[in-house]
Amino acid sequence: MDARTLEYFVTAVDEGGFTKAAARLHVTQPTLSEAIRRLERECGTPLFHRVGRGVALSDAGTVLLTYARRVLKDMEDARQSMVALRGLRGGRVTVSTPPGLSIEPLARIIGNFRRSYPDVTVAMMPTEDGALAATAVAEAACEVGLTDRPVSADLRAHPIGSNEIVVVLPPGSTLGAKGALTLEQLAGVPFISSAIGTRARGLLDEAKERGIPLYTAVETPHREAVIPLILEGVGAAFLPWTVSREAESRGAVILPLLPRVTYDLLIVHRDQPLTAAAQAFVATALAAGSTLGPDSPGSSRPGQQPEEAIHG
Repeated sequence: MDARTLEYFVTAVDEGGFTKAAARLHVTQPTLSEAIRRLERECGTPLFHRVGRGVALSDAGTVLLTYARRVLKDMEDARQSMVALRGLRGGRVTVSTPPGLSIEPLARIIGNFRRSYPDVTVAMMPTEDGALAATAVAEAACEVGLTDRPVSADLRAHPIGSNEIVVVLPPGSTLGAKGALTLEQLAGVPFISSAIGTRARGLLDEAKERGIPLYTAVETPHREAVIPLILEGVGAAFLPWTVSREAESRGAVILPLLPRVTYDLLIVHRDQPLTAAAQAFVATALAAGSTLGPDSPGSSRPGQQPEEAIHG
């Protein structure tokens, strides 16, 4: 069981088949298929089920995948540590993040990092939500992650700021004169519903459970569609404060909720030594933390009256 064979195995999983994996690795399909067969003989069990033109992991393959990713990641970490001996003149750090946090604070952190370490490549690994970003780190798919969810005890988590869910209303909304709003004050307002599992969707579900008549005008799984829909006057939406500022700059009305819905932003990594590039990235994120969050200096968040916070 060597690193090259494990790379073939992991790539076949990621690509969902041997043909695409071989193309990505620049080898012939027979070469890759034979390497997988040797690995299966060594493991004493099939690692894949052949499904049509694709493949699906067997139970044994699922077990091996976590270890294979860790082996390959550890080898990459070792290579990066050698790069560190050259003073970070080169190297790479991969960061997992959900879409909302890739805008803020990750863009700001990467900007600061690149100014200090212009020769290091930063690769952004997208995930559907913060929980999956942390899972990517735990499974060694990447070294560092940015999340807004609680993480397991086997990860190191460092707070770098906070975020807040606000209500974003179409330009010219008369509710803008009311200041901070309760869910009850939003009764009758049409809303744009986001994906299940998000904090924004959770607030809509909470309102329905409490009998507050917030109704859904549009359901969309596409986060990038929400702000344009608001600006077209289709409806309001609950959004993270870090995302809402784009809408505000284009005329939308941004108001905080009462009580406030706040949560921590965390940068996470496995509980083991980091490569020099990842260590520098974490240090950069921690240094930037004092300027992040809805209460940071220069923030344009409306509604500054103190209220009890709900931490999500």
